[in-house]
Amino acid sequence: MATRGGKRQSFEEELAALSVVAGAPRSEEARQRLAAGLASKRSFVVARAARLVKEHRIEGFEDELKHVFARFLPDPVKSDPTCAAKLAAIDALDFAESGDAEPFLRASTHVQLEGGSDSAAPLRARAVMALARIGHTDFDLVAARLVTDAIATVRQAALEALVHRGDRAHAGLALVKLRLGDEDPLVALAAMSALLALAPAHGCAALHELLDGESEAQRELAAVALGQSRSDEALTILLQALERCTRSEERAPLLRGVGLHRSERALAALLDVIADGREDDARAAIEALAARRFEPGVGERVRAAAARNDRAELDALVDETFAAR
Repeated sequence: MATRGGKRQSFEEELAALSVVAGAPRSEEARQRLAAGLASKRSFVVARAARLVKEHRIEGFEDELKHVFARFLPDPVKSDPTCAAKLAAIDALDFAESGDAEPFLRASTHVQLEGGSDSAAPLRARAVMALARIGHTDFDLVAARLVTDAIATVRQAALEALVHRGDRAHAGLALVKLRLGDEDPLVALAAMSALLALAPAHGCAALHELLDGESEAQRELAAVALGQSRSDEALTILLQALERCTRSEERAPLLRGVGLHRSERALAALLDVIADGREDDARAAIEALAARRFEPGVGERVRAAAARNDRAELDALVDETFAAR
């Protein structure tokens, strides 16, 4: 951007020039200012313009956004610190459902080391989701590579992209990742959830096995994944595991998993524990239902169940957990 006198505008002036977009995003002036913003040499101005294109769903800028991404690839640490412009461009392209896979493929391989960290991790994560949406021929290869990425959030995104794509043929990759394990619990949970989503019967069997395993961390994650899946079979597995476990510390994660299921059957099972269980179990069941405290009638049913338990003092916990808000 330049002033009438030919002098280059300051950073603040370039941002101010984009302010008209929010007020009249479909106007010709807005389009001109967006085009100028996307052509700026300042990556943060470009990023702002790309975000405005996305936020206001402004059509007709696909070519400019692809050019933005390509333009800031050379010497990226200097030209586009923190990957701001490239990420905003890729985000806007995917939001607009661009069918051109080329920028997403390039984004999925980009690494940008700055100050000892990789600022391109969000870019790779966004790219793999875009390729899942497109259904690109090499999506599975990209996902397989990113499942082993150095950055945990990218590995997690790759597994979530498998679910987004929804192809059972990709369940094997989720299973491999589950068997290999991951130091980040969110990645391990994403592998479990992906397997359950893509191959439910196989996933339930695999997580059933983990519930009986020696790893406390894996048992807890498996309970969460089974509960979040909200399948009837998954709930049956959790309830059967509850029957097998006798120690309260082993039952608590299972109860939390049941609480995540959000079904009437899961609610009824937890209410039974609150009404008839030992104090530790009853307390864990109440806490497991905290996420459902805004559902009509749940608080009243929990209070009624707690009142029937003559082995535990639960009123204070119920009041705290289901306090009126």
